Amino acid sequence: MSWQIDGKTNGPDLAWPDGKRIAVMVTFDYDAEFLRMSRAKSKGTTIGFTDFSRGQYGPHEGLARCLDMLDATGIKSTFFVPGIVGEKYRDTVEEIAARGHELACHGYMHESDRGISRQEEIGILEKSESVLESIWGKKPLGHRGPESIIHPFTPELLAERGYLYSSSMKDCDWAYLWEKDGKTLPLVELPCDITMDDFTYYYFTFSDPAVRSMYTNREVYGNWKQEFDGLALEGNKIFILKLHPQMIGRASRIGMVGELIAYMQSQGAWIATCEEVARYVLSQTYSREEARNDEMA
Repeated sequence: MSWQIDGKTNGPDLAWPDGKRIAVMVTFDYDAEFLRMSRAKSKGTTIGFTDFSRGQYGPHEGLARCLDMLDATGIKSTFFVPGIVGEKYRDTVEEIAARGHELACHGYMHESDRGISRQEEIGILEKSESVLESIWGKKPLGHRGPESIIHPFTPELLAERGYLYSSSMKDCDWAYLWEKDGKTLPLVELPCDITMDDFTYYYFTFSDPAVRSMYTNREVYGNWKQEFDGLALEGNKIFILKLHPQMIGRASRIGMVGELIAYMQSQGAWIATCEEVARYVLSQTYSREEARNDEMA
């Protein structure tokens, strides 16, 4: 990795554009019912009608509120979309693209299977890329593993396929470049965490009794605000909200997210898409390497 994650250093000395204090990405995993289906499968069970319909709340109701909130706050977002969602709810994904937001890969059927082969993942990527490109008009540049599951070969495979960034790891609070066999890959990792994921606070299902969360919006707002404030003080960090229209798209909840965005804007945050942040990190990394090479010459 371009900056060693060793428990001693605290990220690169990276200055964000226009003197902004922190890079913020408000992202959405637009999974519909397939999040619940794949999660139940990984637990050896299946979902019932009520869980199925909870997933459908995203495309039927929640997504529209999310898009309206983004318009009201004047920001652009990155939507990680399984290919099958693009097929089944194509009109809604077309609306996401029409509003100027980024589309990124998130599996085909939100596969959260461990131990798949490289060839199997290639097949998943090919199907998902094809669907999203047919909607967006260009190949997606970002990837987030369903349930954040990636495989030992995933980063190198993504780089080979021309991806700009990944957003699955949880290992630090700053962006970095992947390495393979001591060689830096042109693939930026944008780590996220369950503490900034609405799943942690709002996911409810009868298929998994251990996961029945229901926090108040004030608690969630307080947690996210405190995390943002702490990271903004450090100055070189990223803050990624990971949201799901089927959960955060409730009227009171999306209003709370709008309040948080307004607060972050007032506190000097650079709020951008994952593509924008990744391109900036990549450009800064190569600029540093060029300067270092000039000094050594």
